[in-house]
Amino acid sequence: MPHDNKPALEELHPSLWRASQLARGSARTVDCGHPALALQLPGGGWPSGALVDLMMPTPGIGEIRLLAPALAEVAQRGIALLQPPQTPQALAFAALGVLPSKLIWLKPQKTGDALWAAEEVLKSGAVGALLFWVNHARNCSG
Repeated sequence: MPHDNKPALEELHPSLWRASQLARGSARTVDCGHPALALQLPGGGWPSGALVDLMMPTPGIGEIRLLAPALAEVAQRGIALLQPPQTPQALAFAALGVLPSKLIWLKPQKTGDALWAAEEVLKSGAVGALLFWVNHARNCSG
């Protein structure tokens, strides 16, 4: 335990996994489409029904291409884009195998509204994936 009496990240949830850790999961996954990455991901792909946090130095530098094979696989149910760093380009998504008609672009003005929208989208179960670019969020655990 760290000295500040806060639990280490690994202690917060048994399913928490960092890319620096080798692990194998038993949860259902979606093929990530990148064999070298699949060898490192628990279960060999992106976990279904779980949060995946991509820590990018700058948003919009390739995360969509990284996720493209998985997005194409789940796109039939739709994909919600919440606060993307740039205007979504329909032709670029089509080239990645995602029909533009399956995209839902949400652009709330306030962080609280964005968090509410994310919660509602997830509770609805109406989309195959939610991509949420968080601009500002604070730790509510303490």
